[in-house]
Amino acid sequence: MHVYKELSFVGNKPGLDSLAKNIYTVFPVNWIKPKRNQMLKDYILADYVGDQAPHAEVSIYYGKDTWRDGYVKVCNIVPLQKNQLTIEEYNQLLDLFYNDIAKVYGQTHDDIKVVGPSTGCFNPLDYISESALNKLTLFCNTANKSTGSSHPCDEERWFDFICQTVDDGRVFDYDTLSKFLQDEEYWGKKEKGFLGVIGQFAWSDENAQELASEYDNYVRILQYYKKTRLGE
Repeated sequence: MHVYKELSFVGNKPGLDSLAKNIYTVFPVNWIKPKRNQMLKDYILADYVGDQAPHAEVSIYYGKDTWRDGYVKVCNIVPLQKNQLTIEEYNQLLDLFYNDIAKVYGQTHDDIKVVGPSTGCFNPLDYISESALNKLTLFCNTANKSTGSSHPCDEERWFDFICQTVDDGRVFDYDTLSKFLQDEEYWGKKEKGFLGVIGQFAWSDENAQELASEYDNYVRILQYYKKTRLGE
């Protein structure tokens, strides 16, 4: 399962102020500074116009109070000649931006540290705790994959996983969980001809989406309860 890579520039206010002004001095031939419109005045923008990847615009949000967080990061990469980038194309463009621009800037400016790019391979422990992952694994490996969480035993294991993530304060978003549950590289692929509904294989698209929707709703209810009833 592939995920979007991340890239950040870390520094104090003077360093980040300098980044916003001087990053354009290290642009190579395949990158151009686009004309800004008023809506994008708080962004550092870089348009890739080379031939190694689709033409696209890399954007880094640089608002007034960004320096308080001590970093700015690539917040989006949007295509210029097609409707949508695949995850692989997005990551390829981020790698190009790092090698052509970010890495060069970091090597020539001591007041900025470049962090990333992060790996493009999904690791569930980046999102949830090991204890929560163990509970999700138990649920997935023993649940009836044709009925989701409806069986009482499956429901209990499912709820145990959900409560663990809320207690940890580390939860999945809907899209990530839905894709993760369908990941055959992680959970395994159902063998051809196998008619069973229980085992170590990935969930179907329909059931994964249903479980992710349940999870999202239950998490929000539990978070609300803890905040309003328990004062946490």
